Amino acid sequence: MRPERILVLAAALVACHRPTEVHGLYVNQDGAGSLFPCDDPKTVIAVQDSALESRYHRTATLPYQAVFVRLRGVNGHSGSIYGGQRLFEVQQILEVRARASGECPRVAQPAPLPQKP
Repeated sequence: MRPERILVLAAALVACHRPTEVHGLYVNQDGAGSLFPCDDPKTVIAVQDSALESRYHRTATLPYQAVFVRLRGVNGHSGSIYGGQRLFEVQQILEVRARASGECPRVAQPAPLPQKP
């Protein structure tokens, strides 16, 4: 294949994967990150990013606490063309903070912690 064709093909692939911004609630459990978008609460997006994981652990005060994030990156999928897991490749972390009251109201609220007797 000639170098010009390779360059055109590479440019076409990059154009198909334009960065997008997402915001929602993020939880990291044992190194596996999950993002629940505010605008699509029934969707779970896998996010594997060590910098985001580190900021999550500095922000979350309880185990498995959802924190609000805004991220810029590229959407993707793994698995079959008929389904599979949605993925998000983080290019830039825009915001990581505690969830504010009433934020992402369609995403499930955390369950209260059990009271000690």
